[in-house]
Amino acid sequence: MDDKQIVTILIIVQISELGLNAIGSCLYAIPLCLIRHFHQPIHFLTLNVCICLIVCCSCWTVYLTINAFYPQILLNMKSCLPIFYLNTMVNCQVLYSLCMVSLNRLFIIIYKTKGLFRTKRFVLLCIIIQWICGALIPLPIFASKLPICLITTLDFNYRIYLLIIVAIIPTLCLFITNSIIFIYARSSTRRVQPIHGNDIQAPLLTNRDVRLLKHMIFMFSTFFCGWVPIYILTVVNPSSSAISLVQFNIVRLLPELSTLIIILDLFIYNHELRRYFTNRLPNRLGSQTN
Repeated sequence: MDDKQIVTILIIVQISELGLNAIGSCLYAIPLCLIRHFHQPIHFLTLNVCICLIVCCSCWTVYLTINAFYPQILLNMKSCLPIFYLNTMVNCQVLYSLCMVSLNRLFIIIYKTKGLFRTKRFVLLCIIIQWICGALIPLPIFASKLPICLITTLDFNYRIYLLIIVAIIPTLCLFITNSIIFIYARSSTRRVQPIHGNDIQAPLLTNRDVRLLKHMIFMFSTFFCGWVPIYILTVVNPSSSAISLVQFNIVRLLPELSTLIIILDLFIYNHELRRYFTNRLPNRLGSQTN
């Protein structure tokens, strides 16, 4: 089996991953849309993540399919930069939607006495701002030199810019917000209780703290290992000359794989939705068949 055949198989695997991500996002989104119990602001943010994932997976599936079988359609003077913009924009929407969930949760925890951050209007405003920012931030791509776009990818400065907006900014945002959330949750669980006239501190880390910390580390590590390497590789090796095309396509599998893991984690971590799929949905289907 030569490299070309291996690359074709890897592209098929990548498209399959995108399909699984889209299906998982749809399965997650349908109950959030149809069941009144889930019509809450925090679930609207999660629904927004699912919509961003569906849009992103659809765009990348079309791109990879055309690029694999009809590359001449993509590599021309009119479509090169717009395609780079579209691919970057849909990636930004997914990553910024995850950041918006963390930011909103941070506001709710820090300002728990203020009802503004729990309202649907505020959540809708956050979603609108995220979509506008995700569409505007990649626009400088159009200033890159078109001949370089046709030969490799983008100018070096714009590849650095992509690394910043797609990898570094979301990574810093998730790290900072999750760190503040954990520190705040940690401080709220530590209590000094007087027993027989002596002040005894609570344990340094409770079981709840440990579970929260493990989940945050897992989500952050999954995100970082999935999305950062491919953009670093694009900056340092735009023409894929330092590594083989097979190795480059293997690295390209990581964002879809990390996204799939995050979707599975959402199913596992959302106890209400999990109970719906395991208990209520089978009961409803059983009652309809009877």
